[in-house]
This record gives sequence, structure tokens and C-alpha cells, in this order.
Amino acid sequence: MAELVARANSVVLPRSAGVDLESTVDGGQAFRWYAEDGAYRGVVADRVYLLSPGDSGITVEALNGPLDGAEIERLQSYLGLHGAFEGFRARYADDPVIGDALRRWPGLRLLRQDPWECLVGFITSATSNVPRIKLNVGSMAVELGSRVGSGQRDFAFPSPESLAEAGEARLRELRLGFRAPYIVDAARRVMSGDLDLEALRMADYMTARDALTDIHGIGEKIADCVLAFSLDKGAAFPVDRWVKRALVGWYGMPERMNNSAAGEWARDRFGEDGAYVQQYLFHRQRQAGRGP
Repeated sequence: MAELVARANSVVLPRSAGVDLESTVDGGQAFRWYAEDGAYRGVVADRVYLLSPGDSGITVEALNGPLDGAEIERLQSYLGLHGAFEGFRARYADDPVIGDALRRWPGLRLLRQDPWECLVGFITSATSNVPRIKLNVGSMAVELGSRVGSGQRDFAFPSPESLAEAGEARLRELRLGFRAPYIVDAARRVMSGDLDLEALRMADYMTARDALTDIHGIGEKIADCVLAFSLDKGAAFPVDRWVKRALVGWYGMPERMNNSAAGEWARDRFGEDGAYVQQYLFHRQRQAGRGP
């Protein structure tokens, strides 16, 4: 692979045929991919990519320098192409709820993002919606990150040091509102070593969740999003209004059960498949726009 793509700026990703880019990169897991002429443009670390769907798979065009084999491997990991999706699909093919969603949206995958950007993105998501989150996260990158490409949004996401130095007042200027001190607290904890995000990848689910919920302003739902979409925790099961509505309507969960109890119920039922189950429930419910 390295020899095939060395010095190339474009390549079709192996194992990417059938992946639904819109549902995967612009469906509420990540917040810095933007539709552009039938493709999606975004920044991962300091690299600018244009991802285009096709019958043979996703074509990746690197817009700020050539690709190499190691980078292709990282991109496949980022897009969930190294995950356990095939096993999940086989286990739930006949499930009356998830099986139907798998047939309708077979290309949805779980992203494996940078934990720091993912953490800040989901802190920003509190009492918000996807368009506003994208605006907030994009503003942080443009105003406080470093330029890495020629496009208007081609900026690396700001480091913990950059966001801590910017401080609460500057983040409020960027319309982060009450979320601003939470982001600063997270940045300072990462800088001090009190929060080691990469170490959480190897920790068990509850240890990792407790470490994240120790940050001011982070509850179980935000923590579970970070664990599911960046830290390889299959047991993570973020519960929001869409997922709760799906659990009530399709699995008979009591409407008065709180979100924390709903998450525990889901972990007992789905185990390490929880993150994928949650994303399919979330996507199906959002597409329906209402209860079943």
C-alpha cells in the first residue's frame, strides 16, 4: 500500500465501498465536515481532505500535500473501516429494529476521531443542535487554530494550550456561552496531565466515563459520545431525546425512565455492541422525525 500511494494526492480507500459519507461524517458524530459538490471537505489533524463517494469506494483527495501508506491506514481507522462492523451486522441482521435500520442505511459507520477535538465538540453540543455546533466548533478552529489549507475552513483544531490561553471571555465572544468555562476546564486538565485522553482508550468503560464526567459540565451523555466516537468504547450508549424516543417506541421502555437508567438498560442488553446500536437508533429516529 505504501508504494502504491507514495507521492500521490488521491486514492480510493480499501474496504470503503458502500460507506455512506453523509450519514457517517455529517450525521452528528463529527462537526467539521462540509458538503462540497457532492463530496465532503474536512480537516483531520493538520490534513485537508476531500472525500468523494463512488461505486468502488471513497476517493480521498489530499488538498495540502501527498498521501502515503501510513496516512491511508489512519484514514481507514478514522472512518471506522477497521472496526467490527461486519460482525455487528451479522448479529443484528434479523433484529426487528436494528436489522431494518441496517438494511435501510447499510453504509453508516462509527468514526474514530481525535479525542481532544471530539471532547470539545460534544461539550459544545450541550443544549444545542448540529448546525449550531458546527458553527461553534468551526469558529474555534478558524479563530484559534492554525491555517493548514487554502479554504476558508482549512484550519487545524486548536490545542488544549490554545483554548486555555484564549480563556473563557474569548470563547464567550465566539458564542460558546455557558459552555466556555467547561472547555477551559477540560483544556487545563489535559495540559496538566490530570486527564490523559489516550490513556482512556486502554481503560475499562466505567473508569473512562468517570474520568470524563469529572470535568465540570460533562454528564453521562457527553462522556458516552466521546467514548463511542473517539475512544473505542463499544459499551458507550449516549442517550438523547432521539434515542430515548426510539427505546420507548421500539423496545417498550417506560417513558418515565431517566436517561441514565436507559443507558444502563441498553448496556445490559447490547453490551459491546451498544455504540453501534445507539448510532443506528439515533439515525433511524432522526430520519423518521417522530416516534415509531
